[in-house]
Amino acid sequence: MLELQSIRALRQTTGAAILMSRSNIRLAVLSLVAALAVSTLTVARGQVLSSAGCSASDDARTLGWGTPAWCAEFDDYLDEDEWVVYDSPGHAGNGRRSPDQLFLGNGALYLYGRADGTTAGLASRHVQTYGRWETRVRLYPGAGSYHPVALLWPQEGGGNVRSSTGEEVDFLEVINDPQRQRPNFFLHTPQGQEQAHAEVDMTDWHTYAVENTSEGIVGYLDGREWFRSPNSTRSPMSVCLQLDWFPGQGGQGEAWMEVDWLRVYPLES
Repeated sequence: MLELQSIRALRQTTGAAILMSRSNIRLAVLSLVAALAVSTLTVARGQVLSSAGCSASDDARTLGWGTPAWCAEFDDYLDEDEWVVYDSPGHAGNGRRSPDQLFLGNGALYLYGRADGTTAGLASRHVQTYGRWETRVRLYPGAGSYHPVALLWPQEGGGNVRSSTGEEVDFLEVINDPQRQRPNFFLHTPQGQEQAHAEVDMTDWHTYAVENTSEGIVGYLDGREWFRSPNSTRSPMSVCLQLDWFPGQGGQGEAWMEVDWLRVYPLES
């Protein structure tokens, strides 16, 4: 059976933030997802790259993005110096973002949203104004009221409803889609909002990426362009992974978001 370790249940040992599981929390969660773990998670998990070698993905090599400046493999721990883990009211004050809803297991990061709106989110402390961001994600059928999101937000996290600069890049957002078949791209700048969508089965693994330059923004799905705009964000941006709760917008219930890896590329590449 898949073993998941709660991020809240981890403590830092001397010299390294090694994940230590708290068995009562892990077992409580496993009792909720045992059927899911046996039927799917242990069958077709994504390839997990060694954390010792932060190499470009196949899509990034095809696009000529060079070597990542920073990456996360989610193999064994989350370093507090590299991540801001949300512990706060949820999106627009709905529900709660709790470290208890983040898990590591099977070489991946899991964000779990409970039916009562207790969910998860985190942001990388690695910040850059221009560059490329890329993540490999798999979703599961779940409550339409939960929005899985991968986004860029000014500085450290997407905790507020609107950013202080009016800038936001959602290079993956799922809205009221319990079967997870319609990914959306949203660009928010002082010039207004722009968006695009695709039709793809997100219960399979897919790679979502965005390139932000002074000349504009391009969004990629599995290495293929699906969004382009001459507008771009001009502030230092942090990449965030969130499972946001929108009560009253779509069916209620639970939701899961699984992240295989995350990579950040400098524009100089």
